Amino acid sequence: MSYEFYLDVYFIENLVINYALLRMTNKLLKCSATHVRSLLWAAAGSAAATVSFVLLYRYNMISTILVSVAANTIMVRFGCKIKGGRTLIQGMLLFYMGTACMGLAFSLLQRMTGSAGVRAFCLTAASSYVLIRLCIWTYDQVRTWQQRYCRVALYQDGKCKIVKGLYDTGNMLWDTTLQSYVSVIDISLMKELLSEEAGRELDDFCAKRVPKSPELLSPLRPHYIPYQCVGCEGGLLPAVVLDYLCLERGDVQKVVTHPVIAIDKTYSSSLRSYQMILNPNLIDN
Repeated sequence: MSYEFYLDVYFIENLVINYALLRMTNKLLKCSATHVRSLLWAAAGSAAATVSFVLLYRYNMISTILVSVAANTIMVRFGCKIKGGRTLIQGMLLFYMGTACMGLAFSLLQRMTGSAGVRAFCLTAASSYVLIRLCIWTYDQVRTWQQRYCRVALYQDGKCKIVKGLYDTGNMLWDTTLQSYVSVIDISLMKELLSEEAGRELDDFCAKRVPKSPELLSPLRPHYIPYQCVGCEGGLLPAVVLDYLCLERGDVQKVVTHPVIAIDKTYSSSLRSYQMILNPNLIDN
């Protein structure tokens, strides 16, 4: 039994797959390799695979695998413009995981279309690449959405309240009196940090009524800050100052001392996916 093996077809198939995998690895690792660089090193890797197949096909499988791994390592290293050793290991893992995923997608699409030949391979490989890129895009969108939320721990007079904060680039509130960025929270959550008597005083303060025992709120330094928003004339928001708050978003952790928190009674945090509107400068600065 004999088989016909076309080196040019083998070269093109490897070139297409290598280029697609290098671009996906480059994107996932956020490397700076250009399309031309990836294409050149994909061609180099394909050429190395073709030459090694011609020279090593008579030898044992281990030699072929070692040469293939070495060639792929060099191709990923320079094709994705990777500098660190740890990043290179991650790149190799992503490259081989992508190889498995793309091979599976290619096999399924080839069975569905029943096609064969170089042209059919290129079309199927391109479809596989688009499918995997779509999965990566979906993952990026979900991750970006998740990063909009932070875990916030509010502290006042020894009490702590954990809330879910929204990273809102539209919140540009600024306290001109204390020269501080301002976040917004619902009054019901703020009252959980206070005693029952202080909570009633806070209700009176937010309603602009004369407080009965102002000394209960004096540690919070209550005051009003002006605000404006789209669709309304603006006005004054009651604000207080807490001891400190802790922000956690992914690997980022930050402690903000004496944060200014505005109190908004116009919405209920229970009806939203978040409980606090954070000023983005608390994290970015």
